[in-house]
Amino acid sequence: MAKNKKKTSKKRRHTFFYLFLVIVSGVLIWAGIQELKTTFDLHISIRETEEKNKELKKEKKELEAKKKNLSDPDYIEYIARGKYLVTKEGEQVFKFPSTEE
Repeated sequence: MAKNKKKTSKKRRHTFFYLFLVIVSGVLIWAGIQELKTTFDLHISIRETEEKNKELKKEKKELEAKKKNLSDPDYIEYIARGKYLVTKEGEQVFKFPSTEE
């Protein structure tokens, strides 16, 4: 009878040990999956940020070119006369209809 109790006690310990291992394994697998998800999300975020960075660099180049042009008096005169119809004294401006709709 004492041997029977020892075997039952030993089986319970093994069962609890295996149950503990299964729980720990489950937690580790869950944590690994969460890390993979986080890594995937970070890769997507990095890709989006790099694309946005390229767009901003392109916009910066365009703005720098515009700034350079705005410091040129000939360009300012060209814009003022063409877009805003500013005239010199004694000049007449004729505006023709556009062929574009």
